[in-house]
Amino acid sequence: MGIIESWLVVGRRPNPQRKVDLLGEIADYILENGLSDLSLRPLAKELGTSTYTLTYQFGSKEAMVIDAVTHIDHVQAERYVSRDSDDDSPADIVRNMWDLSTTDEGLAWSQVMLEVATVTSRQPILFDEFESKALSGRIARLASAFGNGSPTAVDTARATMSAAALNGLVYDMLLTGDSTRTGHALECLARTLESEAVAQSGVFDELTRI
Repeated sequence: MGIIESWLVVGRRPNPQRKVDLLGEIADYILENGLSDLSLRPLAKELGTSTYTLTYQFGSKEAMVIDAVTHIDHVQAERYVSRDSDDDSPADIVRNMWDLSTTDEGLAWSQVMLEVATVTSRQPILFDEFESKALSGRIARLASAFGNGSPTAVDTARATMSAAALNGLVYDMLLTGDSTRTGHALECLARTLESEAVAQSGVFDELTRI
């Protein structure tokens, strides 16, 4: 952006629609290229805009990244919700989450989540709220299914273990590319959740007393 153009926009507020349009493009760029090497200059070049415009619309690179990652998370959450039914069992939900998480877009999102986790450990202030919401969403959905809409502490414990197993298998698939082995393991998890013997074993009640 030239000096004259920069001068002309001084005093103007960021255009909300322009920001929305950029957000979708930035989200797509992050899904394709990841976060670790994200730099404003190549991003702006890819989007056909300027670094000035990006910082003007979002305030800072950090704010832009948080907005973009949150946007991606909302899109992914809507995809999960569109597959869910109130009558879905925990096993159904786990299978649905697996199917969506192992698409090309789902795996790209999992890669971004790994990078978010890394950033979180180094700069907690930037991503702690986002990270906790992203993880708690799956747990809450599973806990609700376990508790038939009124989850207890036991249901939350079961949901936490199930979500951890699911997330681990998704990252295994992402890192190894072994869809057969991880897919079989996921089906074992789903069938375990369907097992009345496990559901009524009382093991989770014991764990919650620890």
